[in-house]
Amino acid sequence: MISDFLKKLSDQEKKILYVTIVLVTVALLDRLFLGPALDKVKLINEEIQQQEIIIQRNARFLQYKDKILNENHAFDKYFVDKINDKDVINAEFLSTVEKLATKLNVGLAKSSPSKINVHKRFIEYFADLDCSGELKNVVSFMHAINSTDDLLKVVKFSMAPKKGSTTQEVNASMTIVKLLIGHNMANEAKSQ
Repeated sequence: MISDFLKKLSDQEKKILYVTIVLVTVALLDRLFLGPALDKVKLINEEIQQQEIIIQRNARFLQYKDKILNENHAFDKYFVDKINDKDVINAEFLSTVEKLATKLNVGLAKSSPSKINVHKRFIEYFADLDCSGELKNVVSFMHAINSTDDLLKVVKFSMAPKKGSTTQEVNASMTIVKLLIGHNMANEAKSQ
């Protein structure tokens, strides 16, 4: 049947038929194989470009690795892995305050722990103080508290001149906070 059809065609018609068959075959190959393969290559190239951008960003982070590790090491002293009993922490806290007061000639009339605030990544231990001394010594005492490596800070204070004193003596009341920073402090504080 096909051979009969081909016998009826002239040489020029046969050439046109063969060229048409070749073109249709090429078009089918393009649509069935080449097109999807080229689309896949395009997708792969886009993914490669995205990965190159990510690698460049990560390479920038790696350039700063030593700097980040040094900074992290500098702050390690402020982090705690395990918290002690609250009585031990309060005793250490008040001992530090008393040492600073003695060093700076400030008399402590009262020092007592007041409250504890537990947060996810840190715990705040508060203490109330009543003290007296010369104004410059009390101010130096407050500065010393705020600049210790124990993460202490005066959060509230009031001062009044000492009654019956002719010098620059003052009575001061203040609230001091000690901060403990860790990875998951809320769980550790609840376990105590």
